[in-house]
Amino acid sequence: MAIFAPLTIGKQGLLANQRGVGVTGHNIANVNTPGYSRQTPVMHASRPDDRGFGTGVVVESVLRSVDGFLDARILGAASALGGAATGREMLDRVQALFPVGDEGVGNALAAFFAAANAVADSPQDLAARNELIEAGTALAGQLRNAAGGLQALQREADDRLGQAASDANGVLRTIAQLNREIVAADRSGRESNDLRDQRQTALGALAKQLAIQVVEVEDGGVNVFAASGQGLVIGADAATLTTERDLAAPGLDGNPLSRIGIAARDGSVIKLSGEIGGAIGTALALRDQTIVDDAGRLDLLATTLRDAVNAVQTNVAGRDLDGNVGAAFFSGTGAADLRVAVMDPRTIAAAQGANLADNANALALAAVAQQTFPAFDGSTLGDYFGTLHARVGQDARRADQQATIEENVSAALGAQREAVSGVSLDEEFANLIRFQRGYQASAQLINVSNQMLDDLLGLVS
Repeated sequence: MAIFAPLTIGKQGLLANQRGVGVTGHNIANVNTPGYSRQTPVMHASRPDDRGFGTGVVVESVLRSVDGFLDARILGAASALGGAATGREMLDRVQALFPVGDEGVGNALAAFFAAANAVADSPQDLAARNELIEAGTALAGQLRNAAGGLQALQREADDRLGQAASDANGVLRTIAQLNREIVAADRSGRESNDLRDQRQTALGALAKQLAIQVVEVEDGGVNVFAASGQGLVIGADAATLTTERDLAAPGLDGNPLSRIGIAARDGSVIKLSGEIGGAIGTALALRDQTIVDDAGRLDLLATTLRDAVNAVQTNVAGRDLDGNVGAAFFSGTGAADLRVAVMDPRTIAAAQGANLADNANALALAAVAQQTFPAFDGSTLGDYFGTLHARVGQDARRADQQATIEENVSAALGAQREAVSGVSLDEEFANLIRFQRGYQASAQLINVSNQMLDDLLGLVS
């Protein structure tokens, strides 16, 4: 062994343990940093000399404590949670459009037929007739409010697509930039652990918007694909999500809805296909299916009510207080524009035949409440609305339960990741002492080697 070898070994020991202290300090500093993965210096004995004697220690690399399979599950859970959270928020608001109590359609429907009964009891009473008009106006107003609320929610879901595309584009550009930096760092021999943590955090943010598949490539970058296989990030190139108005897809308010896709070089939009997932997938499903279905059922209730009431009021045998055939009570094409067409209480046809004090037509109007309709599968108006109300409530409860489940799953996976990648201060403090002692010992080795050299030089002189 060369006479200067102990000094070299001591120097390498100083540098290695100094690096260990630095990595430990970095872990401690990031104990509360979201997405940070614990790092561990990997030390190896350096290559022996030509006689086989040891030459000290080197820090070969700094290991990032991660579980790739767990990270993939966390990304899947992020997509599920993003979709479930969006579903819970919007379906809660759908449910709020169908309140119980005095402000609800169900109570307004019951109040309308109660007013019809009051007219049957006093067919010539103008106050009772006015009450019927007011009850009809309130009922039509409740139906219009519910329909308008569904239109607004559908439009909001459509607008969310544009915002989601904008948010996702920022994340896609970040992932592409981090790919570029990681590849450059790996090629130059620099550590890229923190960059990889930042990229994984960005992937989690993207997964909340839509389901993704991540494929790591040999150079350290990742390629990101939508669930359908459409490329979102390929190396350092990021796709751009965009929306455009689809004239073939009108919304409930009559204006065209948007379609979301990837912007092509020629300016066209390649529609996202298959199961999109995440907040974007849920917003699309609510916009195109759930809200449309609820609006359709509400329209069916309104048009059936309109036709049944108008059929009684325009019965050729019916007579108003002036002896004329009654006019249509409701007007409109659906729930969104349903209104009471009768302004004068005298024009309500309560009688049948020449006796204007007769209440036969008013009784027929009140009987509509108990009438069953083929369009409702044999249910009454009240029962059909009750089914609609229950369906909306069940959708909201299921969405809430699903969101709670996904929150619990994400929390459990987060706890598993913390066990694998999280920083334990107790462990880091122990490492800090260990590296400190190693540093001190290496310094002592240098001191001893220096004294030996001084002794040797003294003998020579």
